[in-house]
Amino acid sequence: MLPRSQKGFTLIELIVVISILAILAGALIPRVTNHMAETRDARRLSDIKGVQSAVEQFFVDKQRYPDAKPNASYGGWDVSNDGDFVPELVQYGYLPEVARDPMNDATYFYSYYLYDKGTAGCKGDGKFYVLGVKAFETSAFAAKNKGYFRCTDRNWSTELAFVTGGGAAEKN
Repeated sequence: MLPRSQKGFTLIELIVVISILAILAGALIPRVTNHMAETRDARRLSDIKGVQSAVEQFFVDKQRYPDAKPNASYGGWDVSNDGDFVPELVQYGYLPEVARDPMNDATYFYSYYLYDKGTAGCKGDGKFYVLGVKAFETSAFAAKNKGYFRCTDRNWSTELAFVTGGGAAEKN
């Protein structure tokens, strides 16, 4: 009797192919996931710089900074994850839509606070603002993009992953 002609894979061949695919997937998934996190971090930085530009243009046009919409759960900061982030910027056309962090949850969000003149030992002619990104997902991106804003009695750079502000400076 002659052996039958086989038209498929043997069980061993299938196991080998599936094992190779699993190894490749295991090696690629972390790289893809990390790349996606870095992309979200880059968007965060771009978004916050866009918000800062809108805040500064608002000030030039109106001679005041936009009001913050305080959220008591976040120490009075206006935060993006409650859906109402610096609403005057959208209302008056300085931003096309409310800025939202790509994840926009309790860990990843944008923050804005409008302080009274002289708060935290800051010198300036009037109110000043602090604007920042609460957290980045990748430590390498965070290390390269710290931002900076501090006054004599407070350093916001230690509170936010990226921080900027305007209208005040450290007292000498």
